Amino acid sequence: MSRLLFSRFAHYLDAVARLGSIRKASEQLNVSASAIDKQLIRAEEELGVALFERLPRGMRLTSAGEMLIHGVRGWQKDFGRIRFEIEELKGLRRGEVKIVLSQEAATGFLPAALAPFLAEHPRIRHQISVVEPDRVRQQVIDGAADFGLTFSPQPMPGVSVTCSTVFSLRALLPALPEAAPPEGIALETFFSHPTLVPDASTHVRDAVDIAAARIGRRLQPVATMNSLDLMRALVREGCGYGLAVLPPAAPRIGADGLWQLPFTDRGLPPLTLSLIVDPHRSPSMTSILVRKTLEAAFARLETDVAAAGP
Repeated sequence: MSRLLFSRFAHYLDAVARLGSIRKASEQLNVSASAIDKQLIRAEEELGVALFERLPRGMRLTSAGEMLIHGVRGWQKDFGRIRFEIEELKGLRRGEVKIVLSQEAATGFLPAALAPFLAEHPRIRHQISVVEPDRVRQQVIDGAADFGLTFSPQPMPGVSVTCSTVFSLRALLPALPEAAPPEGIALETFFSHPTLVPDASTHVRDAVDIAAARIGRRLQPVATMNSLDLMRALVREGCGYGLAVLPPAAPRIGADGLWQLPFTDRGLPPLTLSLIVDPHRSPSMTSILVRKTLEAAFARLETDVAAAGP
């Protein structure tokens, strides 16, 4: 049976069934009528049933022939779908995906989340733009990006949130030689030292202002900046204590050696990272696969939080 489906016979059967004539099928397929007739007779002998009634004015399917043609056409439809999906996957060798995000996501989430896809698909081009949080949503709506990553508060009109997870505010301190980092730091202790804080272009600043107000402090940083990478560099140079937005399960020692300490004070506002898309635009296959990679990273963060416990 499989030999019949994966041979020229399937095309002959379909043509004769549609046209009701071996002669007409021969003309359409540009194959001799005798070749088509031989294939039909061979199939009927193999199956042990007649597939067509040979009438004076043409060919008519028998009940067995109806069953077979239904299966053949279903297989052809499935095969066509599979071929299309394979072509889409082949397109991943030359695809492009555009991501727009706020810098908090660029430093605390995207590198590790995107790394598996970059390793598996090295020829895919990724256009990644770091912009102010309020511009992430607009660029997704305008079609300048396939999707965005932002800490902007919800709701966000015009976009859909496909997944989200809570991050926390951490204090950045230069590591003390040969010392283990403490479990955490109090806001009062943090603000009693020279502080480096982000400017108002990031949502981190909102959390910092709330934290300072909670303990009755007037925020007087030694420097404000719009670059979280610069802040980390200045902390390493001993210029003051800085801030970062990290997953709750992030280690207390960063890859660059800085201490990343949770605040021990209760009630600090969480920051929610959201993956947003335009629900009215059809995504490309490349975009869908990259998005699934990022959604898997969100799921891992949630699992890490659950494993860590309260």
